[in-house]
Amino acid sequence: MVKVRIEGLPEEVEKFTEQPKKDGYEFLQKSENYPNKKSVYVRKYVDIRLKEQSNLNT
Repeated sequence: MVKVRIEGLPEEVEKFTEQPKKDGYEFLQKSENYPNKKSVYVRKYVDIRLKEQSNLNT
C-alpha cells in the first residue's frame, strides 16, 4: 500500500485522482478535499494498493 497526498487546484486534484483508477490501481481509502489555509489549493489523501500487491492477493 502507498499513502499519497495530492495537492493542487480542486479541478486538478479531482482529475489527477481519477488517473490511478484508470491505470488499474485499487483505492483503499480516499479523503475529501481539504482547503489549504490562505490558498486556492486543496489537498486530498489517498491510500492505493499497487498492481503487484493486488496480483499477489488473488
